[in-house]
Amino acid sequence: MSKLKEIIEYAMRMENDAEEFYSYNMERVQSAEHKKLFEELAEMEKTHYAVLSSIYDLLKVTPPPIVMSWVVDDTSREKNVAIIPDNSELISDQNALSDLAIIRMAYLMESDFALFYFNAAGQVEDEEAKRFLLELADWEKKHEVMFKVRYEKLLKQSWKDVAGFIFK
Repeated sequence: MSKLKEIIEYAMRMENDAEEFYSYNMERVQSAEHKKLFEELAEMEKTHYAVLSSIYDLLKVTPPPIVMSWVVDDTSREKNVAIIPDNSELISDQNALSDLAIIRMAYLMESDFALFYFNAAGQVEDEEAKRFLLELADWEKKHEVMFKVRYEKLLKQSWKDVAGFIFK
C-alpha cells in the first residue's frame, strides 16, 4: 500500500503542477486556440487532482502539501532567456516562437506524465489500482499526442524544412 501511496502523492503534485502550468501560460500563448485549449486543460488537471485526492482519502492518509509553482517572480527573472535573439532571421513569426516553446513544454510534460503512470502501473500489485493507473496513462498519452501534433505544426511553420530533422 505504501508504494501506491507514494505514486498517488507524486501524481497529485504532477497534476497540480500541470494545472498551474496551463493557467499561467494561458495568458502567454498568442493563439486564441491555444488559450482556449490551456483553459480547458487547466480545468481537466484540476479534475485529475480531485480524482487522485479522493483515492488518496480512501487510503486513509493526509495529502502532502503542494509546494511547487510555475509562477515566476517578474522582478527576478531574466529579461530575455531566449536561445535565439528576437531579431534573428531564423524566425519569421515571433509570436509563433512563443507558442512553440510553450507547446513544446506542454508536450514534454504530458509525455512525462504518460510514462510515469504507465511505469507506476507496473509497480503495484492491486489489479484495480493497476487499471486506474493505466487509464490515467491513456488520458495523458492522448494529451501528449495532441500536443505533439501541435508542436510539429508550429515547428514546421517556424523552422520550415529544418523541422524535418526532429520529426519525419
